[in-house]
Amino acid sequence: MPIRMEQGKYVLQYFFLIWLPLTLLTVIVTSALMHNQRQMARGTAAIEQQAQVESAQSLLSSRLSRIQADALYLAGQLALMQSDEQATSTFETFQRYHPQYYQIRLLDLNGHEHIRVELTDGQPLALPSTRLQDKSQRYYVQLGLQQPVGSVYLSPFDLNMENGEIERPFQPTIRVATPIADADGQTRGLLVINYRGQYLLDALASLDKPNKAALWLVNANGYWLKASDPAITWGFMLPERSSANLSQQHVSLWSQMIREDNDGSAVSDDAMYRFVSVDFDPRNDIPLSQSLGKLYIVSELANKQLLGTSQNAGRIFWQAAALVILLFAMLSLLLARAIAQRRATEQSMASNEEMFRAMIEAAPDAIIITDTDGNITLANEQTTVMFDYAEQELVGQKVEVLIPTNLAERHVQHRSGYMMEPKSRPMGLGLSLYARRKDGSHLPVEISLSSIQTADSKLVFCAIRDATERRTTERKIRQLNESLAQQNNELQAVNSELEAFSYSVSHDLRAPLRAIDGFSKILQSSLEGKLDAQETDYFNRIRKAAQNMSRLIDDLLMLARVTRAEVKLASLDLSRTAAAIAERLQESQPERRIDVQIEPNIRVQADPALLGVALDNLLGNAFKFTGNTAEPRIEIGRIDDPEGDVVFVRDNGVGFDMSYADKLFTPFQRLHSASAFPGTGIGLASIARVMNKLGGSIWAESSEGHGATFYMRFKRARSEQ
Repeated sequence: MPIRMEQGKYVLQYFFLIWLPLTLLTVIVTSALMHNQRQMARGTAAIEQQAQVESAQSLLSSRLSRIQADALYLAGQLALMQSDEQATSTFETFQRYHPQYYQIRLLDLNGHEHIRVELTDGQPLALPSTRLQDKSQRYYVQLGLQQPVGSVYLSPFDLNMENGEIERPFQPTIRVATPIADADGQTRGLLVINYRGQYLLDALASLDKPNKAALWLVNANGYWLKASDPAITWGFMLPERSSANLSQQHVSLWSQMIREDNDGSAVSDDAMYRFVSVDFDPRNDIPLSQSLGKLYIVSELANKQLLGTSQNAGRIFWQAAALVILLFAMLSLLLARAIAQRRATEQSMASNEEMFRAMIEAAPDAIIITDTDGNITLANEQTTVMFDYAEQELVGQKVEVLIPTNLAERHVQHRSGYMMEPKSRPMGLGLSLYARRKDGSHLPVEISLSSIQTADSKLVFCAIRDATERRTTERKIRQLNESLAQQNNELQAVNSELEAFSYSVSHDLRAPLRAIDGFSKILQSSLEGKLDAQETDYFNRIRKAAQNMSRLIDDLLMLARVTRAEVKLASLDLSRTAAAIAERLQESQPERRIDVQIEPNIRVQADPALLGVALDNLLGNAFKFTGNTAEPRIEIGRIDDPEGDVVFVRDNGVGFDMSYADKLFTPFQRLHSASAFPGTGIGLASIARVMNKLGGSIWAESSEGHGATFYMRFKRARSEQ
């Protein structure tokens, strides 16, 4: 333990000397990468914001240019038309394909509406003259009539008003006006188109947040027309939002936006900005509040959003750094352990050698180590005890000094062959080996060989065990086996004699019994009418005794055959066998009507002949003991049992007292009188021996007057277990 603790201390020192500088270097490199990544993220974000702003500028310019072109197109068409019906039809057709214009009006030089077409439920609708209005006081009408023919006026981007009130829901609108000339080029009216500004805002919204940056649209007075929060838009028209102004909430940003020399970028403590202005009235001859004028497009990227991206990248960097540090720790630990182990190797050599020697000495067997030439290089104390040699007498000697003289020369050849193909050979391989002591005496041994490869050479490890006691035990076992074989032969002879005796009983005893029965019957018939009742009864008893003796012999022979029968197990259909036996029993007793219920497809592992004996006896008993039952019933079925296949035979006969159940399967034991139910008392004993031969068991349950149930448990096939 002290050596291991000291080695652990060195490992810890070397580990920190290697790992700490590598960890510090990893942290510095990761921090530099993080700083570089943040700078790259800001640069990338600035480029994306610039692209976002330029895309919005292009979209805004193209949409407004398209609006002006559409107005000039309609004005040109109106200049060629001679009737209001043609103008109205042109407005309706144009509006059907351009739903972004929700009102198209033709006004006379006095500012009165002459034609007005509106989109109603998605369809153009020309208003009747009763709904036409006087628009002469509207600033966009007055300014539009002042424009030269061929020019287009764009009103401020604001919310539409109807009857002096802001229309709700909000209807962002840009009004487009252009004069209409007659054939002489003189102004004869004004075309006014209301452009649905939500189309433009939705188009800008499609450019919103490509990199989590919010896109704003701001008018020349610093009010939001589009913002990330809709609640701060249209502050110049809604008194409750009048404070929602860029010049008030973002003073520094607004001051840079309105400067002529700005570079289109700004940075605050909270966000990065990119912006651009678009001037739609560069002449500056119309008041700022009465023209579309200058609009600002602003992209805002909050620092927390930029930081979120950097944090994700930073998390990846630090996870990678942690993995590298962990890898450095593992490598440092491996290097530290290698250095410490090398340092400890010299210190442990002596202790290892001492421990090895102690292990060799502690071994219960004789241990010898030899080189490839068979020279003994080491021998433990048990070797000196077993062979009566001192260690110094053995070291340096050939191993053949311990081999019987007559086997020494052959052993040299075996040793050379083993060294050519060395492999471990355990003890107890059944070889009768002997070794030679110093005094020349021999002793039986078991030898285990193993090859040892060292840095310098190859050695052979040899463990030798005294096998005297094992050989004695083996000799006794052989004697016991020979004795058992002799007893088995004697048992077979006894079985042969028993079989001969059974044959003798079957043939030699049956003939006298048949003679007694037959001559008694002849004598009784010849004396018929001359015998009184008592003499007739004597003759009947003689015949009945002879018949009972014949049945008893048959049952004893059956019991003997069951005992000696060779079992051949197979999967059998018990239901079919039982049905055949029941049918035969019913044919033998045609005067009886017995209800026999047999569950189909009951399969068991059994011998066909033995199964027939068991079922024949069980069903025969069931038929016999239901003889006095008014409605006899016999049932054969099976039940679930984890230990095997259990089949039952149940009847509603006389039953028996369960206190005598232990005598049921004993030969010649009867629980009912022979006069009531004839029999020999052998049948159930035969069934018990059958089930024993089949590797199963049998038991019964009953109560007097309520029938009996016999259960047979058969062994389950291995594949089913």
